[in-house]
Amino acid sequence: MEAMAKIFVFLLLCCFCAAGNASYQPCKLSDLDVTQAVMPGPVVGGYREYAVALTNGCVCSQINLKLACPGFNPSVRVYPAGVLSMDREGKLCTLTLNGSAIGIGPENTVMFSYSSRSQISFKPVSSTIVCSDASAPAPAPESS
Repeated sequence: MEAMAKIFVFLLLCCFCAAGNASYQPCKLSDLDVTQAVMPGPVVGGYREYAVALTNGCVCSQINLKLACPGFNPSVRVYPAGVLSMDREGKLCTLTLNGSAIGIGPENTVMFSYSSRSQISFKPVSSTIVCSDASAPAPAPESS
């Protein structure tokens, strides 16, 4: 009888642990690292060229990455062409990789460049996590 009670308590604890972990997300938006640098070369017509590198530090790949991109507009030249598309409201840019996910680690860093009179901030806002067992939207950023 005592063994049965121990098994019951063990199973009960397992249920609580599993329920407490139900909202576990393997990735956070902070796992996406965006860095920028001014590219060397002349300023032509007041426009500088900037290089952007986006690295995924999550244990899963990510797709459908949306970035806050204040100051970006369709007239900004981006290379490769079409890597960024702006939403209808003009507030978010979507990283377009022809349906490919942003892979894991620095060897899968996504890079693009753009020409602008000033540097544009690219901040991750949302993405879809792609792990081998399931896909789930990344959690919203924590409010401070």
